[in-house]
Amino acid sequence: MGQKINTIFTGLFLIALGVVFFANMYGILPWNFWINVVDLWPLVLIIAGIALFFNKRVPFSAVLLIFLVVLVGYSIIFGHNFNRHAQITPDSHREMNLEAVLEERVEKANLDLSLGGTALKLSALDDLEESSYLVQGNYQWNPRFGKESRFLSRHLHPEPEFKYDRSGRTAKVKFNTKLGSGSSGDTLDLQLSPQVEYDIDLSAGAIDGTLDFSQLRIEDLDISVGASALTLIMGDNGGRAKVDLSSGASDITIIVPESVGLKINVSGIVSETNFAGDGMLLSSKDWVSDNYNEAKTKIEMDISMAAGKIDLQRTKDS
Repeated sequence: MGQKINTIFTGLFLIALGVVFFANMYGILPWNFWINVVDLWPLVLIIAGIALFFNKRVPFSAVLLIFLVVLVGYSIIFGHNFNRHAQITPDSHREMNLEAVLEERVEKANLDLSLGGTALKLSALDDLEESSYLVQGNYQWNPRFGKESRFLSRHLHPEPEFKYDRSGRTAKVKFNTKLGSGSSGDTLDLQLSPQVEYDIDLSAGAIDGTLDFSQLRIEDLDISVGASALTLIMGDNGGRAKVDLSSGASDITIIVPESVGLKINVSGIVSETNFAGDGMLLSSKDWVSDNYNEAKTKIEMDISMAAGKIDLQRTKDS
């Protein structure tokens, strides 16, 4: 009987743990949720002690299950302030400038962005004085733990990683925030040179942002985000672009000029789209614009969403 009870609680704990990880991945709970273990770990001792006090042999998996449930409830109740240990002062506020020079003969760039929950703005460099740069930007964040706890800050929120490398005519830029701080104050403002072609890989938690590629040449764009509010702006810049967009429960706006040939495939649970109202025709499983075959610029999109809506806007400006 005892073995059966232990098996049941172990199964329940694994199911609950899987649900929590799904909530992390889709932005319902920030990854910083797990830092609350630092606050609540003594509960494991308290729960186990209570069980011994009443002379009950409680499986350790049951203790962990109770602790996980309490942890989730605690985080939801105080969810408005996951960053409560950080002291948002000039001493704890952090920022990082991102710069990479556009070297001669570079014709293409691979941009790899790994972000946590972030307010994101991405666009083209438009100042002639900045034409010597491939990338310019600024990342600002508030570490969960202020300077009074440098050990925790260093291990639970390590410094962002920014790397630049070049191989032949291709530049490689990588920016990794190490999942970010999880606070609502994290922001990334990034500008890219319009002089090269890009392959971009963006993975992030819950983001609120605008990706303006209207003045940029994109060959391959891979976006994987949690629950987000995202505006994606594409331009009529010639060539062919492939866009793969995967998200959790999201509100996505896509802005594409009417002159661009557009093909969209949607999978998942999308509660609302307006493709038919924007001159798109359903062909097999794809929504295709009537000018797709003759258009100079072609964009193919594969969109997968856990839930949400897509608003497509076809503009007259190219």
